[in-house]
Amino acid sequence: MEDLIIYQIFPDRFANGNKENDPAKTKKWNEKPTRTSFFGGDLQGIINKIPYLKELGINAIYLTPIFKSPSTHKYDTEDYFQIDSAFGSVGIFEDLVKNAHKNNIKIILDGVFNHTGIKFFAFKDVRKNGKKSKYYDWYTIYKTPVKIKPKPTYEDAGIFYIPKLNYSNEEVLNYFEEVVSFWTDKGIDGWRFDMPWCIREEIVNALIKTARDMNPDLIFIGESWEKPTLLLKKYDFDGTMDYTVRKSVIELLEKNLPPEEFRQNLVHKIENIPDRNWNMLGSHDTPRIYGKLHKKSKKLMIAQAIQFILPGNPVIYYGDEIGMTGGNDPQCRSTFNWNKTEWNLEINQNIKNLIKIRKNNPEIFLRGQCEIIPGKEKMIIKRKYKNNSIVLIIDLEKYDYNLLVENIIHR
Repeated sequence: MEDLIIYQIFPDRFANGNKENDPAKTKKWNEKPTRTSFFGGDLQGIINKIPYLKELGINAIYLTPIFKSPSTHKYDTEDYFQIDSAFGSVGIFEDLVKNAHKNNIKIILDGVFNHTGIKFFAFKDVRKNGKKSKYYDWYTIYKTPVKIKPKPTYEDAGIFYIPKLNYSNEEVLNYFEEVVSFWTDKGIDGWRFDMPWCIREEIVNALIKTARDMNPDLIFIGESWEKPTLLLKKYDFDGTMDYTVRKSVIELLEKNLPPEEFRQNLVHKIENIPDRNWNMLGSHDTPRIYGKLHKKSKKLMIAQAIQFILPGNPVIYYGDEIGMTGGNDPQCRSTFNWNKTEWNLEINQNIKNLIKIRKNNPEIFLRGQCEIIPGKEKMIIKRKYKNNSIVLIIDLEKYDYNLLVENIIHR
């Protein structure tokens, strides 16, 4: 096991490294985003910023989808074997993996296997040929001819432009096993599965096995909005995205959750050591944490300290480390602000300090037992492994914290 400190990147909004592949009507970098706007962020931009990421201290990058798709978010895949042209090429992706690995940074891809986009070759064929299409059973079609509006005549995954796949057809599983194999062979370090609860567990587990047979060290994480234990009972993931951390921390610091109830909400983390779940404070699907805490730097720094000391892997959503704000999609997906004079340096230094402490004490954070000791004015979270411990003391009135690293001497 390796203690992962993960940095999540929404590629179109992180860094523009090659203006020649910018989509048509690319907006200026710091403009306000809409749900359809493009800003030119790409894989070369990420490569160019690896020195920044290395200096920050992270050791894994989770990329939201990068395969060919018409949208800004890329969850409506058109071609699973191509990198979207606005992001680069397969060759540029291989360069990214190579450069990341050279700097001891892992690359984790987003696997969108529950649905495709309406421009995906199989769905296009079904729209054209109806029941005569050899891909007709790749989807659940209610009525032909296939119509996408005003009401889809097929099962979708929540919106018309992402038709849901039908895994009762074995050809669908075979196709996505090829997809998983293709990108796993490029040297990636893991997969995050999008909406896995919508796919039968035997299908997800078959895809995991395909990749794991190629590389037993791969990381597999499932998207989840509930407690991780619910998904992990059925699926062979190493962990899930643990949004209970975000919800509980916000409620605690906004005084909407008593410390004892905070502890109860996170009992699943205390009871599962080692914990491979991702401790989420934010993502492309949530309003930014700094704004949720009313731009109170002290509250955010406490939230980050809790995120880092709890069992599980901390995830930094790009820009949270400099105090970026933004509400629901699309505002939580604004471009990274590379103007350092506008950064919240106090928050930035706090994250760097937490990363350094975590890197210097890997066994405690991987294997150390966790104890949450609630109090009305102060709360303590303690991690202990063998003769070493780390203690987080939180002042819930002044919104300060101390993080103590100590050797315990048994007498």
